[in-house]
Amino acid sequence: MTAAPSPATPPDALAPGAPVPAPSGAPRPTAPVGAGFQSSLTFAFFGTWIALLPATQVTLALKVTQIDAEGRAAALSLVLGVGAFVALIAQNIFGALSDRTTSRFGMRRPWIAAGAILGVSSLFLLASASTIPMLVVAWACTQLTFNILLAGLNPVLPDQVPSSQLGKVSALVGMTQSLAAVGGAWFAQLFLPDLTKAIVIPGILTLVSVGILMVVLRDRTVPRGAAPRFRITTFLGAFWTNPRKAPDFALAWWSRFLVFCGNFTLASYQVYFLMDRFGYDNTAIGGKILQVTAVTTVCTIAASLLVGRISDRLQRRKMFVLISAVVLAVAHGLAAFAGTFEMFLAASAVAGLAIGVYLAVDSALIAEVLPSRADVGKDMGVLHLANVLPQTLVPVAAPVVLAIGGGGENYPALFVAGAIVGIIGAVVNQFIRSVR
Repeated sequence: MTAAPSPATPPDALAPGAPVPAPSGAPRPTAPVGAGFQSSLTFAFFGTWIALLPATQVTLALKVTQIDAEGRAAALSLVLGVGAFVALIAQNIFGALSDRTTSRFGMRRPWIAAGAILGVSSLFLLASASTIPMLVVAWACTQLTFNILLAGLNPVLPDQVPSSQLGKVSALVGMTQSLAAVGGAWFAQLFLPDLTKAIVIPGILTLVSVGILMVVLRDRTVPRGAAPRFRITTFLGAFWTNPRKAPDFALAWWSRFLVFCGNFTLASYQVYFLMDRFGYDNTAIGGKILQVTAVTTVCTIAASLLVGRISDRLQRRKMFVLISAVVLAVAHGLAAFAGTFEMFLAASAVAGLAIGVYLAVDSALIAEVLPSRADVGKDMGVLHLANVLPQTLVPVAAPVVLAIGGGGENYPALFVAGAIVGIIGAVVNQFIRSVR
């Protein structure tokens, strides 16, 4: 480990590209980071998400349709499931490797640069896939490479930002995913029906944004021989927290897992639902998804900001998780039986409010039930599984639910099932004892 920059000099004011050697066990940074560093880090996250999210929202589903229109739901489930499994493993492995990187260019910079370059290259592979097996491999490569990038990006925040600014910078970084969802949908509808452009061109923004961070980032370095060895026990330990020693954390994990499963059913299959229910083609669907994403994002951010303040004042978290699940169930019901696009758009707005309520309190609740302040990084890694596993398991279960009734396109059953699972997750949350 290395020391933080001198307290008198913010990271973005130092000579670009110069590594910062430091002794093992260096303290957390205390110098405030300037606007240059904050904006470049935020832009790097935004550039990463805007290349990755359009595939999960629109372009990947359309690519599957282009290759196999009849079996598209099952094929999309296969592609998403394999990719999510790769994402599940990759970020943990490469995050641990970045902690042990002794490059003279720093701990994080090599992984960020490699992930960005390989990630954009994988977008070309994704765009050129002509069979479902090729698409499975291409999406797995995309998930692998972009998670290498994220494995380097995510530690930059605790590496560089002092405690006094963590809330502000975390909020900026946290908003990038929602904003990139809108931006990605806009990019998609801008270039559709040309799928190659819709998939590849957002990658240019990734290279630009990450390139700017590479110039600004004053990365930490670890001297050769000072980095801890990577052992198999280190890797395995990152996936486990003993539920007997931390029962509230275990309940919070299961709650998040189930709620995310419920939300993922609507988010991942809305493209096919809109195409099947209302007859939109590849040219029109991009614009419709942009409208849905924009409405959802605005409602999510507004609800999150409002409920976060109310929750802090009341010092209550669990009741808002339950409220969120009930509202999300209403949204799923409205979507399942929407007779017009406007009704589906209204359902998306309600879903955005529910997600905003959930996000406003879930992170605060998790922070209050972490088992040990000495193992925050490891435990947050375990929590990462609750975010990613739904992306693996829902595509496996979805074809079974969609096949109810024999048609293979029973979206109402899928959305209702997601609502039920989300409510169960909220009920599990109510059994947490250490948080109100």
